[in-house]
Amino acid sequence: MSAAGVALVLASGVQGVHAHVPPYETLVIALLILAMALACVFIFRYLRRFHRRHRPVADQWQALHVMGELCPNGWQAHITLYGWGAPVPEDAPPARAPLVELEWKEFAEEEGQVAVARRVWAPTIGDALQTMVEDRRTDIALEQIEQAAREDWEQD
Repeated sequence: MSAAGVALVLASGVQGVHAHVPPYETLVIALLILAMALACVFIFRYLRRFHRRHRPVADQWQALHVMGELCPNGWQAHITLYGWGAPVPEDAPPARAPLVELEWKEFAEEEGQVAVARRVWAPTIGDALQTMVEDRRTDIALEQIEQAAREDWEQD
């Protein structure tokens, strides 16, 4: 018998005699394996949901819905389409194709007060709407980080 075989026999605790395992031990081991598999499934689902990316905005109705959720005090957008050869503002990015300009505002709690005003440029209307939504989501993430930092500062 090889050294590995001897080590396995010694590690098993049987030393060559056939030992009967009580059936409840097998059941306990099977139940533990099942419990760990279920725990892995729940962890996988939680992590997948936690790191899920937002679905892209496909049309103006989705943008209207998402921005309505992200801007509880209201918002306004203005889209400008530039055709071939049309004069564009000086701050427009260089492009080979006509551009879409989207100016949007988020309103503050006070009536008529503008909290955020931004302008985005994109090659299509859909891309401009998606950029607007991503811009607002970034603002919300930054606001949450600032709030957490402010709370940590006040605790220290």
